[in-house]
Amino acid sequence: MKKRVLSILMAGALALALTACGGGGSDSKNAESGEKDSEQYINTYLYAEPTTMDPSLRSDQYSSEILISTMEGLIRMEQRDGEYEAEPGDAESWETSEDGKVWTFHLGEDRKWSDGEPVTADQYVYSLRRSADPATGCPNSYFVTPILNYDAVSTGEMAPDQLGVKAVDEHTLEITLTNPMPSFLESTDASVFYPQREDIVKEYGDQYGADAEKFVYNGPFTISEWVHNSSMKLVKNEQYWDSDNVDLETVNYQIMADASTIANAYDSGQIDTIDISSEEELQKYEADDSNKYTKISGGSIVFQFYNTTDKTFSNQNIRKAFTLAIDQEDMNEMGFGNLREPLYGWIAPAFSVDGKSMRDAAGDPLKDRKAELEKEGKTPKDVLIEGMEELGLGSDPSKLDVTYSLAGTDDWYRTFGEYLQQVYKDELGVNLKIDFTEWGIFSDNLANGNYQIGFMSWGAYFNDPYDMLSINMTDFNQISTNWSNPEYDRLCVAGATEMDADKRMDDYVQAEKILMENDVICPLATSVEHKFTKSYVHDKYEEYGEERLYFIHPGWKNVYTSGR
Repeated sequence: MKKRVLSILMAGALALALTACGGGGSDSKNAESGEKDSEQYINTYLYAEPTTMDPSLRSDQYSSEILISTMEGLIRMEQRDGEYEAEPGDAESWETSEDGKVWTFHLGEDRKWSDGEPVTADQYVYSLRRSADPATGCPNSYFVTPILNYDAVSTGEMAPDQLGVKAVDEHTLEITLTNPMPSFLESTDASVFYPQREDIVKEYGDQYGADAEKFVYNGPFTISEWVHNSSMKLVKNEQYWDSDNVDLETVNYQIMADASTIANAYDSGQIDTIDISSEEELQKYEADDSNKYTKISGGSIVFQFYNTTDKTFSNQNIRKAFTLAIDQEDMNEMGFGNLREPLYGWIAPAFSVDGKSMRDAAGDPLKDRKAELEKEGKTPKDVLIEGMEELGLGSDPSKLDVTYSLAGTDDWYRTFGEYLQQVYKDELGVNLKIDFTEWGIFSDNLANGNYQIGFMSWGAYFNDPYDMLSINMTDFNQISTNWSNPEYDRLCVAGATEMDADKRMDDYVQAEKILMENDVICPLATSVEHKFTKSYVHDKYEEYGEERLYFIHPGWKNVYTSGR
């Protein structure tokens, strides 16, 4: 989640006045000498308010960004010399049993919380049990599914203390899996694997993680200030086990979603980073030597999805028509300003199995289906009318009542909504309605099944196709499509636990095929992060402006400034 997490392409409009943060003065002479600035701080922004710091309840990318820098898991997936590498987190070493089912993590004895209390194996056990407990309602529990007895615990058939995790001693954590999982180590970098303090959770109850002072931290930074819907301030955590290698003293976030406000703040030097959203901005900032351009792509996608319990979209032919009416190339140009990459399958290009691209193995299902429809002499509109007649809705698409839900109200969303209306009018003859709402309302509507078609993006957390496929499984239903297919579920689980790489790839390819042929979702494009940073912003291991891998989560730990 990343998660990977529910996340949206852009948050709603929220134009906020921006004031400069951090220390003043100039260290420009350091740019030539390579020395680090005397004052170490970064000014940046979030598109929207994080919902919670509770690792068991986090479900949005904004909470995830803060947690990555303020918490520490067993490992940290980082990039070294252009390759993925699992770096020590709270675990200074680890090993697995010969059969691959038992993982043992040895915690460093110098690991501490921000209040000075030691980090212990019991705290990891408590956190995992809490996330598996159905009473918690953890939206990211699919990360925990490989652990022994998870299925029975998650349905209430077993108590949480029967989950396959135990503290061998204060600094030794043992995790037993139902079956070996090739990517299990990488998956432990997810926020659901962060430790939690039972005393803190109980002290704050449902307010745990809702404010800076209602949480405790074991990562490189702590939250010192959190003005809701306005700003957040992170400060270096002196209790962090690796604090000597953390240079930044503060990270100042402003919460703002308006693109022009963000651009003005970057241009005036009030923020040090910007993710651009137009080709015009891309060309503008690339032409300025004071910026460094970093492109990261391949691990997250934008897509539309259908409520399969809605009367209209319970019909597969109607879903199929709305899917095949989309021209991904045209949408990338007209809707996304050529800043993304057209996508014709559910799994994004960055995913691989034993070094082989799943996208290459699975091909482009949507292209194939469009070609097949054309070969049959049909159009998406023909398919739509078939579906309407099956439901007794007549044969006039202009009378079909369809609403498309978008999680934003700013100019981009309104322009995108107009584009969608034009596409479906031209291709299907449908007079599409658009429902513009803020993210919170949009999310509630999904959870309550109060929508027909939705649009969002999803960012994967670790390099295993299971990460993306699992969110559509019956027990998880992360996108709220309410779709269920036992064979799809079986193939997802089989792929995640299959040690033979070729068989594993085949399981995943077949699972994606079922998902695509059922028209539950419609992939639109691979999201590409076009990030610009000021020239004085640096990273110790993989410099800004150089190629970045997608599945890494260093946060702000390795960043410093020189020559501000």
